[in-house]
Amino acid sequence: MVNTGGTTKRAFVVSGLCSVFAIGNLISPQMFQARDAPEYRPAKIAVMATQAGAIVTVFCTFLYLVWQNKKRRTSQLGEGDVSMDRQTWVRMTDLENKAFRYSY
Repeated sequence: MVNTGGTTKRAFVVSGLCSVFAIGNLISPQMFQARDAPEYRPAKIAVMATQAGAIVTVFCTFLYLVWQNKKRRTSQLGEGDVSMDRQTWVRMTDLENKAFRYSY
């Protein structure tokens, strides 16, 4: 949530993550079927595939955030100090606020 600017956008990101977490908790027990006991091979393959997908997603997100920070740093080199009051800072999203820096 630290990499999301703007209160409305942050609320949507949090609710989306909670929804995906809940859906995963509903689906995952259905993967472990009694007919696959005792090895549960299809479920283990599904777990490994989703974990591999998560690793790839996290790595691609990391590369994207590094790229965005470099792009924002080079675009602000000649602009001077960007100062805003707190209300303006809170209302702007991370895409609108060019002084926003992503953390990783």
